[in-house]
Amino acid sequence: MGAVVLDDAVIGDDVIIGAGSLVPPRKHLESGFLYAGSPAKAARELTAQERAFLVQSAANYTATAQAYRETDGSTAD
Repeated sequence: MGAVVLDDAVIGDDVIIGAGSLVPPRKHLESGFLYAGSPAKAARELTAQERAFLVQSAANYTATAQAYRETDGSTAD
């Protein structure tokens, strides 16, 4: 939601970037943390519940894309 990730930034697995945050060029965001601010900094470690939500959220997006392709005939790449 309005976060900006600049050139060559590396985002680790299981990372949440806060709304309105700015990830500077070449910044490496370590896995398993919430990052926020401008520039983005690690705010705290993610909980097990938040990590599980990321997996479920990705599955929801995949299912929505599949449903769209089936009803509209378009491809989502």
